[in-house]
Amino acid sequence: MNQLTRREMLRISSLITGGVCLCKPVSDEDIKKSTCCFTPDLGEESYFIDQDRIVIDLAKAEQLKESGYAAQIVNRDKNIQMIIVKTGETDYAALNRLCTHGSQVVFYSSERNILQCGNANHSIFALDGQVVKGPAPRPLKKYETKLENNKLIVILS
Repeated sequence: MNQLTRREMLRISSLITGGVCLCKPVSDEDIKKSTCCFTPDLGEESYFIDQDRIVIDLAKAEQLKESGYAAQIVNRDKNIQMIIVKTGETDYAALNRLCTHGSQVVFYSSERNILQCGNANHSIFALDGQVVKGPAPRPLKKYETKLENNKLIVILS
């Protein structure tokens, strides 16, 4: 009878559990928070999309109320796939939410303060879009943001 080596057992175990995400939201409050495999949609009542910008009313954006929170905006008609992270009291990062390796969705991990691709061989990105860990060949596109009168303006160009 063949016995598995420790290395083979670890490899098999990681393959079995590697695709299982244990960080899905479990409560109503958790639905407002981003995890390593979930980012909530920004409520449509809290933003509008202009020709060259998105204006987010932060008073209505529950998903961005605290530092370390994140939300996504997806508008396929206008070709917008964006993740927005509140990185500080008045600081935000807005980036394309599709990994540059295979176009899988990226999620914000507040515990690690990074963006992580949802693919099995996931890439990891810093909040400036730079690749921290591949196989992503390029950084994520980062959008300029401005804060004016409790509104976050994301420049789309």
